[in-house]
Amino acid sequence: MKNLPVFSVAIAATLILLFNSEGLATVLKASRRLSGFSPDNRHYIYLETSRNPVTEVPTAQIQIINIPTNSCVRNGCLKTEYDDSAYSLSNQAAEEDLLNRTVTVRHSLGLTRLKVGIQLPVLSRTNKADGTETVTFRLNNQTDPVEIRLEQKRIPSILSSGSSDVDRAAMRLVINYNYRQLTLGNLNNYREAVSKYSIREVRLSPNRNNIVVLIDTLQPASEGTLQTTLVQSFSLEPFGG
Repeated sequence: MKNLPVFSVAIAATLILLFNSEGLATVLKASRRLSGFSPDNRHYIYLETSRNPVTEVPTAQIQIINIPTNSCVRNGCLKTEYDDSAYSLSNQAAEEDLLNRTVTVRHSLGLTRLKVGIQLPVLSRTNKADGTETVTFRLNNQTDPVEIRLEQKRIPSILSSGSSDVDRAAMRLVINYNYRQLTLGNLNNYREAVSKYSIREVRLSPNRNNIVVLIDTLQPASEGTLQTTLVQSFSLEPFGG
């Protein structure tokens, strides 16, 4: 049997409208084209696409991450930047644009033969008014849970009843496991046009040595809020894993 790529199939619509209790659309969600671990379990790729509801221009974003260092590989994290004349460009064309631009690095890392990994079950999730979110996950029945705490600082824009010209938000992850602690990120590193972060899911590599955290990043849009994905990662080796 041929070894086919494992990938997440994007749903037909690029933007999923989520609704609040009044039935009003509030969130436009980017769709995932593909994601997965490399055969050596040390790299992760995530490609998603959104479409501007006003201009109809697509935006694709790819992240190729070195998991142990929690950093983009060289020329591995790219985002399309089309002008308004690209309204007729398809989502697939935008995605293929980035796949073509990263073909060399993807082949060199084996990211054309993806492994989906293991989605870890959530044991608990708590949220505080300051935006702090704590989630615990079970690796297996023989170990204590992994605790991931997302801390964030936000500077709201004038449109959000603040004083800044645009929304800004910074975040870091604090991981506690096996009586050890690791911190990823910096609360002084603000990203522009971001209003909030939230942990969506955690994936374990097939060899059970590396973890990827998929974080929802909420960005103010012309109509509601756009939800995209930020990939964060770490190895279990420093924890004795």
